Amino acid sequence: MSSVPGRDPRNQLAAGSFLGFWCLAGWWSLAVTPALSSDDYGVDPGPGLLPRLVLTILTVGALLLIGNGMRRMLSEPAEPGFWDRLRRGTLVPAIFVATLAIYVPAIDLIGYVPASVILTLAWMTFLGYRSREGGPISPLLQAGAGTAIGVGLIYLIFVHLIGVPVG
Repeated sequence: MSSVPGRDPRNQLAAGSFLGFWCLAGWWSLAVTPALSSDDYGVDPGPGLLPRLVLTILTVGALLLIGNGMRRMLSEPAEPGFWDRLRRGTLVPAIFVATLAIYVPAIDLIGYVPASVILTLAWMTFLGYRSREGGPISPLLQAGAGTAIGVGLIYLIFVHLIGVPVG
């Protein structure tokens, strides 16, 4: 088995699955959007052509990655400790995805600013304490400043400068 992490067949399988998930979302979106499904554009191929071309290419790529990863995974044994490292390496990203799934409805419930402040402050504090190397500034102080700047700038730019409602 290759010692280069990017060449591990399980990485190809994971990358192909991730890409395949987004391809499924894209095909579903294309199928349920009537303006993109219509063929009433005369000689113009219509706005649905480019998404169909891109999705076809991405789907073929995802299937090739999954197929090659499966073929190599079945023919090569996993390195010792691979599954434990994979579990430890994906725990925090999986929790982040779960918090994003909560964040989106929270915007409707409590508004953009409170939901964004809670999410951003919690994650920046967690990641700051997790990677802390004994620096002079508290991760909580850094997270608070980063949250105020990030959420504040997004709110300022979108609401006041562009005029887009965010919550």
